[in-house]
Amino acid sequence: MSKTDLVLLKKIRTGDQNAFSLLYNRYYEGLYKMVFVRTKNKYSTEELLQNLWLKVFENPEFVQVDDEESARKYLFRYMHFRVIDSFKAENSNPENLDISEDLADDISVSEYFEIFEENDIQELFSMITEVLYDVTDTEQKVYDLRIRQNKTVKETAQILGISDKTVHNKLSSVLTKIRSKVEPKYKSSKNLLYLLIYIEAAAVVNF
Repeated sequence: MSKTDLVLLKKIRTGDQNAFSLLYNRYYEGLYKMVFVRTKNKYSTEELLQNLWLKVFENPEFVQVDDEESARKYLFRYMHFRVIDSFKAENSNPENLDISEDLADDISVSEYFEIFEENDIQELFSMITEVLYDVTDTEQKVYDLRIRQNKTVKETAQILGISDKTVHNKLSSVLTKIRSKVEPKYKSSKNLLYLLIYIEAAAVVNF
């Protein structure tokens, strides 16, 4: 039977390196994906995670667990705010970390890990690809620029020679079609779609 996070944290407090390795391996990949999708920068992601795990090793008491003795939600929430802090420190706008102009509701931090666990992400990506084959050329280009290349609305409009409103409308149309494709099988909420978009933006990275 696997040890709970609370048990591992208590062992880490005594200097148990094996317990630290178990906790590290349990969450590193999921945290890496979540942070990279937001920073779009491998170096920044690794630096943020290095700081986290150093803090866990030196002061495991700071990590909070839930009623099931899991630190999952706390760690994801903690890194969510560390990403925001890092962008503020660089005088960047944290709103640029996502496509909030088109996705009105942000996903809750705790849902990142749950969706990775509960869904076949590659199959969902395939469903998105099927939708993109059937949309117009302009819709494909808007999706590619806004989602995969993380361009702003204005940048996308300038590149394609269309208005900002048209960019909004075209992307909204594509997202509606993707949602219609995904929901019948996965009964997904909007948040599942949003997370897929976030992940797609980082799909060039091999985890």
